[in-house]
Amino acid sequence: MSVFFALLLLVDSPDLSKSPTKAVLLSAFLPAGGQIYNEKYFKAAVLASIETYSGYKALDYYLSYRKSGDTEKFKSAVSFGIYFLGAWLYSMADAYVDAHLFDFGKKVQFTSSSRGVGVRYNLKGGM
Repeated sequence: MSVFFALLLLVDSPDLSKSPTKAVLLSAFLPAGGQIYNEKYFKAAVLASIETYSGYKALDYYLSYRKSGDTEKFKSAVSFGIYFLGAWLYSMADAYVDAHLFDFGKKVQFTSSSRGVGVRYNLKGGM
C-alpha cells in the first residue's frame, strides 16, 4: 500500500497548486510524505527522522516490556508513542497548510508606488 502512495508522489498535477487532501494522505501513510509532495525537503528530512526514531523506540521499548514485564520500559514506550503521535499529527497538519500556501507568492504581490504600499491579488491564479 505504501508503494501506491510513493507512486502518488511522482504523479503530480500539471498546474502550479498542490492538493491539500493529497498532502495529508501522503503524510498519513508515509513519514513526511506530504512535505516531499509540497517540495519542503529539509522539513521532510527532519520530520521523517523524528517520526521514524520515535516510532522505532516506542516499539522497541514495548517489545522489551513484553519480554521483561518492567513497567519503566512500558512508561518509556508510552512516552515515545506520544512523541510519535505528536510528530505524525504535526506532519499532516503542516502538509495541509503548506499545500494551501504552495503558490501564495504567485497569487499575492506586494507593490509599492509613490502613493504607498499596497497588496495585489491575482484573480486568475486565485484559490
